[in-house]
Amino acid sequence: MFSVQDNNIAMIRGDSGIFKIDVTDVAGNAVALDDNDVLTFTLRRATRSPTIVLQKTITDGMLTIHPADTEKMEFGMYAYDVELKRINGFVDTIIPPHKFQLLEEVTY
Repeated sequence: MFSVQDNNIAMIRGDSGIFKIDVTDVAGNAVALDDNDVLTFTLRRATRSPTIVLQKTITDGMLTIHPADTEKMEFGMYAYDVELKRINGFVDTIIPPHKFQLLEEVTY
């Protein structure tokens, strides 16, 4: 199970998750990304936690979470964001901190 609702993510530990990240301007228009621009998904136990639990580079606008990415994580609530770093040095957090809930599994 993998679901995204209002940018809040819930998934069962050890499952796969894939979702598309669309970059838009304030008017909702699609923003073209350069090949050298980098989108990064970062997950921490809490926004102020110094420890990164999971970090993924988003390629082709798709965030892919593999079973191995979460299989050793503790169940519970985490926080994530998605940041865009452009080649010219411009940085924008395109998805500000949101909830990431890692749910229990029975089959593992």
